[in-house]
Amino acid sequence: MSKAQSLVVQFMLFFMTGFSVFLAISGLFKYQSDMFRDNLLSYDVELANSYLSSAAIALVDSCKQCDSSKVYLKFPSSTLGYYYGFKLENGLNVSVISREEKNYASSIHNLNYSLVVEGSTDSTRRISLTFEKTKNKLVVE
Repeated sequence: MSKAQSLVVQFMLFFMTGFSVFLAISGLFKYQSDMFRDNLLSYDVELANSYLSSAAIALVDSCKQCDSSKVYLKFPSSTLGYYYGFKLENGLNVSVISREEKNYASSIHNLNYSLVVEGSTDSTRRISLTFEKTKNKLVVE
């Protein structure tokens, strides 16, 4: 093997080693980013569920002498490019609509056992929660 050939082989090996280290480190950072994003989406869905269920509890609790009451909620737009889908049926089911599907369901602190709950909407528009005491019904629109 001549000196020029060994120099070419040496540079090829050096390039392959550097490229494989680069790929390993970038794969590690991609994995960390995906893991953080997944955790963020999970906590965000739970927070949105908690916010809407607390608004529902406050609405039901505030209607002592009234026949019906209504409250409007607005969720801020996400910087990560997703929005929420809310569905009331046997409790509150909140899902994040994005590339990854995340769901979180709760019983609205057992209100679904004493009320008729129904309706669905998403967070791209203003959310309306309506409680009709005469029908014992909670509706999200």
